[in-house]
Amino acid sequence: MRILITFALIIFSSSIKANSINVIRDAEIENFLTDISKILVKNTELEREVLTFYIDNQKFINALVTPDKKFFFTTELLLKSKTVDDIAGVISHEIGHVIGGHFQKRQMAMEKNSVINILSSILAVGAIASGAYNAGSVLLMGGQQLSNARLLAFSRSQESLADQTAIRLLKDNGFSLQGLINIFKEIQRNEKLKKINPYFQTHPLSTERIKNIKINFDNQNIKEYKNLNNRFNLAKAKLNGFFLKNDQLEIIYPNKSSLESMYAYALNNYRVGKLKNAMTFINSCIKLDNKNPYFHELQGQMFFENGNFTNAINSFIIATSLLPDEKAFKLFLAKSLYHSGLKVNLKESINLLLSYIKKDEFPIDAWHYLGLNYGKLKKLDYSSYAFAEKYILSGKFDNAKIHLDRAKKITKDPVLKKKLSDLEYEMKKTKNK
Repeated sequence: MRILITFALIIFSSSIKANSINVIRDAEIENFLTDISKILVKNTELEREVLTFYIDNQKFINALVTPDKKFFFTTELLLKSKTVDDIAGVISHEIGHVIGGHFQKRQMAMEKNSVINILSSILAVGAIASGAYNAGSVLLMGGQQLSNARLLAFSRSQESLADQTAIRLLKDNGFSLQGLINIFKEIQRNEKLKKINPYFQTHPLSTERIKNIKINFDNQNIKEYKNLNNRFNLAKAKLNGFFLKNDQLEIIYPNKSSLESMYAYALNNYRVGKLKNAMTFINSCIKLDNKNPYFHELQGQMFFENGNFTNAINSFIIATSLLPDEKAFKLFLAKSLYHSGLKVNLKESINLLLSYIKKDEFPIDAWHYLGLNYGKLKKLDYSSYAFAEKYILSGKFDNAKIHLDRAKKITKDPVLKKKLSDLEYEMKKTKNK
């Protein structure tokens, strides 16, 4: 399995390109990561900030944070993590980049490096113009190498500073530093397979990072975090069930009567289309813990897949009652209401979808179902508008233009006309980026 040098700090716009990041949504895991972060940022400048977590479906270990405080964890990182402390270690490191202001500092470093490149180019042009072509080429390449080396050294410095912040946050909040070491050991296995020149690394070698962490091992006041550990075990069971094969699960969960194993097998059977078996396992989970909203959520998804929309609605209503602020449950409920075939449910579905769109960064599915709902109600102008929003978010601008033009042609609603005009402007601006 390919493992990247982890904790990449990158700068990109808030619009995530589908070909570089493959976002999958899961309320249980996103909320779990968010709740760990809330503990870590206590008494820091980020305590009142909104930190948003997403899952990037990749087969390598990596984590990153964007300038607008969006955190991305790959599925492989989550699968390879052994404890809550591993997860807390990664989150605290990425928080370290935010607290350290590394985005702004990196931008300044890049600007300084551009000066070096410009100067070396001027010298190279002068040398070539005077007939010394080889000397000019050497000057040009030398300047570029110096610039890159400076930037890489700066990046390594940032990573070390983020490690130090992570160590402080972990110790202050009772998480074990062993978690960071566990992750770095995973990376270390990859480094040993390659002959790596430390001067051409964006990150310090894991061996050095582990040594620095161990220096701080004394005076750790480790807390139990029983609830977080239980949630971690269930989140891992969900991921294992969905991504691993049955024979792999049997090694990890030989006892199928435990809550974690039943949850894992519920997901495993659900993934391969064995809905009857999956339903048996998730029903057993609910019998053991009927207050877990995510069990009802999964049960609702299974009913939905079976076309049993009445029971799906009931499951999502229960999930929402247990965790009222979870927007994902309301999205699933809205979709189930639409598919129920009852006209009386369409208005409630629309209200839920409009509420969801205001709270989510990537409401592609919500816009799609909004378009379907409006279509059922014969509001074809609003239906086309919703589909245009969906296609713009998906980066399919030709399809978006078709729906925009259709909505503009048929609508007489002045409010919608303004929305369409704004959307057309935004689409042109996005296309030109």
